[in-house]
Amino acid sequence: MIDIYNEKLAKFADGERRIFTATFLRPDDRQGIFKDLTVDNVDNEVVKQIALRMTKAFKELNLQKGDVIQFEAIVKKNKRGEYTVERPTHAEKISSAETEEDSGVHTVGDDWDWFEK
Repeated sequence: MIDIYNEKLAKFADGERRIFTATFLRPDDRQGIFKDLTVDNVDNEVVKQIALRMTKAFKELNLQKGDVIQFEAIVKKNKRGEYTVERPTHAEKISSAETEEDSGVHTVGDDWDWFEK
């Protein structure tokens, strides 16, 4: 079942600033799509995928797909009844996306004539 209202965030909607960790997927208009959002360094994911406003704190990180970031924010319930993470500050990149060399995957070029020789 998909949690479209992010109801797992409800227990954190007390106005307290918390530390969040998430993996950047892609930009989308003025928002960024993040996955695997966790709260207060708890290992289990709270939200599988969430859109967050691309604030100055996020833009300064020059995020690439796969970058893991940590930031402080609060959880609020919006007018549509969805729980959302707002006012992110103190954002920092805690791990960069793997490059092709780091991933252990070798990409073969388009020189496919090697088997004809």
